[in-house]
Amino acid sequence: MRQPGHLARRLQQSSYLLWSSIVSDDVTAPQLVVLSVLAGAPGIDQRTLGERASLDRSTVADIVSRLVRRGLLERLRDPADRRRNVLQLTADGRATLARLAPRTTTLNRVLLAPLDLDEQEALLQLLGRLVEAGERLRAKGP
Repeated sequence: MRQPGHLARRLQQSSYLLWSSIVSDDVTAPQLVVLSVLAGAPGIDQRTLGERASLDRSTVADIVSRLVRRGLLERLRDPADRRRNVLQLTADGRATLARLAPRTTTLNRVLLAPLDLDEQEALLQLLGRLVEAGERLRAKGP
């Protein structure tokens, strides 16, 4: 019960339940990350989006397809290279992001409420270190 992977999975379950009840039951956390990245960097390609959102190619492709179908983002031909597509938010995408982003603040406050401010900061730093180490291991390969 005190294995890191098990605790991480249980924390993810709690986070997912809170996400559904506080933020959205129709926009997922990775989808909101994609919207956020594109709001800050309109006109990037899908590969760059995946890198900035820390999503693998197949996941970002699926998310982009879903968000395009829902009318939250659009693919456009790159005016500098007509062979390449770039992505940008639609008006609905910007409105969705504006509506949901503040709710994530509430989610984070609720999720971290059992910890005092110093503990919250320590947890975030430690989680960041674990994620970075995991990324390095993944980059090395098997």
